[in-house]
Amino acid sequence: MNFSVRKIFMMNKPLGKLLILACMATALIACKAAKQSAAPSASTAIAAATQKTATAAAPARHFLWHISKGRDSLYLVGSLHALNPDNYPLPESMENAFRHSSALVEEINLTTVDTAGMQRDALRMGAYPRGKSLRKELPPDVYVKVTEAAKKLGIDMQRLDRLRPWLGSIAILDMQLKRAGYAASAGVDHHFADEAQMSGKHIIGLETPRSQLRLLAKLPAKVQQDMLLQSLDQAMEFNREMQQLIYAWEKGDTTALEGILKHDFGDYPLAYKLLIADRNRAWLPQLQRLMRSGRQYFVVVGALHMVGTDGLLARFKKAGYKVEQL
Repeated sequence: MNFSVRKIFMMNKPLGKLLILACMATALIACKAAKQSAAPSASTAIAAATQKTATAAAPARHFLWHISKGRDSLYLVGSLHALNPDNYPLPESMENAFRHSSALVEEINLTTVDTAGMQRDALRMGAYPRGKSLRKELPPDVYVKVTEAAKKLGIDMQRLDRLRPWLGSIAILDMQLKRAGYAASAGVDHHFADEAQMSGKHIIGLETPRSQLRLLAKLPAKVQQDMLLQSLDQAMEFNREMQQLIYAWEKGDTTALEGILKHDFGDYPLAYKLLIADRNRAWLPQLQRLMRSGRQYFVVVGALHMVGTDGLLARFKKAGYKVEQL
């Protein structure tokens, strides 16, 4: 039976992975603060190659756009915040656009992150104070599901019990990424941050690590619980889901990503507002000011920020800019 990229995600509804991998750069660094998840050391093999949907021959397109109005322009890249080294090299058009840009703009400036300080912030916001725990805070039926799923994965429930659901789900995601051979250090944003640092390009962060952690900590309780349950329940499907997501990204398939965005945030309007719409709204004037400076900027933010009616592409078009996928 053949499945399209979109159908794979429609069945599994991997909320946690999409929130973290495609729209929040800080979270995967914060994973290091959640080592309490005590993942077992055994690795799982990467699943067989992703089934590809047949398409008519057409020029290659990537998650890269040239945005312009008059003399003002920038390059805009939709990032996946964790990849496998085997996903490199990136498309030459992407690397070429970076080389022809004078500065890099990302969600946060990854080269100046105080990792130890950010991990302390993550634990301060995401670990329960003395006397509280998942057992005491989750509805009993939800806690039973979490416990059963954690046991199947070999996760130390005593340690997971100390983490609020949003940070617990990130700890489990970190475990899954490592088992499958993916790493935040191989993410698109890290790749270009490293290149910018080596080439001496100026790097600008649109947000701070602390502000991103606060957004995750503010997610409604129901969203946090679902992130935790889904990260546990769908562990066995993780490799396939990652391969499907990466395949859509490599093909520049905005239709697939927009379908995922609509479906997975459909039941979570406040999460969508906090993590996608509000941030896009805040970023647009910042990017417009940079464009008016006369310099060529190369902008890298999560792939889910590109698509949908509140996406950066739609916002630039509405503001009268020419938007060209490369």
